[in-house]
Amino acid sequence: MGIRFEYGARKATNGPMIFFSDPVSEINLKEEIRGAIESRLCFYAYHMPGDMMVTFGSSEGFIEGVGQPGFVISPFYPDGGIITIPYAPTPRNNAHEEYPFPEASTSEEQHRHEVEKIIGNLKELQAAGNAPATTGGKIVAARVRVGNDAISPAETFLTLVRQYPDAYTFCFSTPRTGCWIGATPELLLESRGEILSTMALAGTRPCGTPGEWDEKNREEQEMVADYILSTLRRNGCQATASQPVTKPAGGIEHICTSISANPSEKLRTASGLADLLTDLSPTPATAGLPKEVALELIKGTERFSRAYYGGFCGPYRSPGDFTLFVILRCARIEAERYALFAGGGITVRSNPEEEWDETNLKLRTLETMLSPDNRSFGPEITAGDNDWE
Repeated sequence: MGIRFEYGARKATNGPMIFFSDPVSEINLKEEIRGAIESRLCFYAYHMPGDMMVTFGSSEGFIEGVGQPGFVISPFYPDGGIITIPYAPTPRNNAHEEYPFPEASTSEEQHRHEVEKIIGNLKELQAAGNAPATTGGKIVAARVRVGNDAISPAETFLTLVRQYPDAYTFCFSTPRTGCWIGATPELLLESRGEILSTMALAGTRPCGTPGEWDEKNREEQEMVADYILSTLRRNGCQATASQPVTKPAGGIEHICTSISANPSEKLRTASGLADLLTDLSPTPATAGLPKEVALELIKGTERFSRAYYGGFCGPYRSPGDFTLFVILRCARIEAERYALFAGGGITVRSNPEEEWDETNLKLRTLETMLSPDNRSFGPEITAGDNDWE
């Protein structure tokens, strides 16, 4: 059955399993995911970019924080707290979903008014000298698309793995988080011994667009890169960045700068790593700059909870061995409904209509994968167009 066990023999439902790319393994992986859902276990499945294997693991419960080997999950807002689905046996938690499921899709009119409000706020910050004079800062405006349909996490996860082999594809579920699935292009932080790796990923346009990137997208990406570099250096790292390149991600592409650093002594401990993750996440690519202003404006403007959209997840083994990705291009799934999330970086140069089109491109990446048997979707759940006030 093409499975390799790690960390000793797999006992009960604990410990990660590796599934190789073959039809028999796919069948067994589907059974594992379905069994975990039916048994109300905490579980995770993920596929690393370019890998030939998928990793699956499950546990009776989860633990708070980061530090024990397992699969780490963090919400968008840092004060929500990191949890870990551990490799070691853990009892069930008396927990319920922490964030409400979105009630309705974001309408185009509501999104336009939110973008206009953000642009106005950024101009005020710039005029008051509380944002970079040249750029005025950046705030990410997100939207949600809610639909009625029964989505199979197992089928959708495997479809994403096949369709986007160069993305980090994930599926996880716990009583606190609910079930999430996605295919993200953005690495938050990785450690391989003596090297930390991350990236600044921002700017969006249709894949294959000819010509140079426009000024708005270049400025947006530079803000993200500068913030990540300064955060690493503030935490005692010597960080360096590559030249930016264009990175395809499904039907769209971004500007990407690879960043590497030598970890400081502080970051060789679980507590030091947790502090750095709190500094890094949410990144300017998912929240904005100035960070505190962006988080407050997002909280007061958006009419849905981002929950784990814009947070991060991934395997953790030790402070010197982990890989964490930003939760993007994602969906939250319940028995008979789903919610898709997408956002775009708003600057003083943004155009509301273009920002709406950009989020449509991002939503399409995942939405086309939610129905592998080509059946039609149930109706989208919408609020009245004027219900934004």
